[in-house]
Amino acid sequence: MAIDWKFKDGAKPQGSSDGFWYDLTGGGYLKLEAVLDDADQLKRAQEAVETLWSLEEALSAADLINEF
Repeated sequence: MAIDWKFKDGAKPQGSSDGFWYDLTGGGYLKLEAVLDDADQLKRAQEAVETLWSLEEALSAADLINEF
């Protein structure tokens, strides 16, 4: 499902050198509210991050993540 993301005029680049997922979650470098112009898209993106963060925590708690 493609989304026509709506970005704020003049939005500044976001992130760091640690990668998109870290910047979006644990690092906090990517501020969605600073770049997304559509309130519904912002809410959907935030809910998606929360959902995937919950999945990662559940997989970790069940010892189903093998980081190397």
